[in-house]
Amino acid sequence: MDTPTIDRALVVVNPMARRNAPRLLAELRDAAPSPVDWRIIETHPTSFGAGELEPQARDVDVVVAVGGDGTVAETLTAIGNVPTPLAILPGGSTNVIAHEIGAPINPTEVGNLIFGRHEIRIMDAATCNGRMFLHMAGAGFDSRIFDQTNAALKRRAGWIAYLPGAAKSLRMPPARFHVRTDNAELEFVSPMVLVANGAGIVRPSMTVLPDITSTDGMLDMVAITAASGTQIAVVIAHFLTKSLERSAHVLHVRTRQVWIDSDPPMPVQLDGDVVGSTPVEMAILPARARMVVPVGKGAGRAKPTEA
Repeated sequence: MDTPTIDRALVVVNPMARRNAPRLLAELRDAAPSPVDWRIIETHPTSFGAGELEPQARDVDVVVAVGGDGTVAETLTAIGNVPTPLAILPGGSTNVIAHEIGAPINPTEVGNLIFGRHEIRIMDAATCNGRMFLHMAGAGFDSRIFDQTNAALKRRAGWIAYLPGAAKSLRMPPARFHVRTDNAELEFVSPMVLVANGAGIVRPSMTVLPDITSTDGMLDMVAITAASGTQIAVVIAHFLTKSLERSAHVLHVRTRQVWIDSDPPMPVQLDGDVVGSTPVEMAILPARARMVVPVGKGAGRAKPTEA
């Protein structure tokens, strides 16, 4: 396998990432061959607009997102339709997307991957009200947790920072959801509705449902319909034993588009970032993302091409 030539790199850095962004960037530079034309852009206090970085992305060989899952999704949104490969230098509290595709966490290893042997994994993305996401969206319990989590605490403590928000969210009542998919219109009471493009929660080994994949051109809408504490406990037990599909209190619909409304309105998270509230409309974007992954690695690899 020939080593790809990377002469120009656009790096999108979240300066508020949990891991020290300047240090990550310095280690990435050290791992690169010389010379490389580095073009560094920091994320805005508000999200990049769709396609905002298309001109810059067209003029480079690779785009690198330095931050957590939300930064990866924001970078993908910003580069829009440009087919330049996207690499991840994880700097968040959980880095689910990086784990899901088998990308390294150490910045030196990320540099060795980008500038050495790698594959390009072509995978689906999704869009929600103009913003893309790669892995998972949600409204309800999960989005309330992200909405309640202190950003400064998250930078210091990582995933532990989510625990106070989780405790508070558990005490909040469920919502009445109205959902439209390709072939159905549904109404139900639920503490949480997920729209998944990837299967894992926190780690790839902790899956929502076993047949969810980011390469099938479909979204998976998964709603928890448990109402009582006992029913919720049963759902949790199914999740922990990787048998959620057998639960009587889980509604699963595969669809290309989904419209979600709720009473009361629920915050909506995309790959861990709260971006608004219901109602929202989501749609799959087949084969939209081109991700830099290790050779022969990455959960659920599909359509790989040598770089």
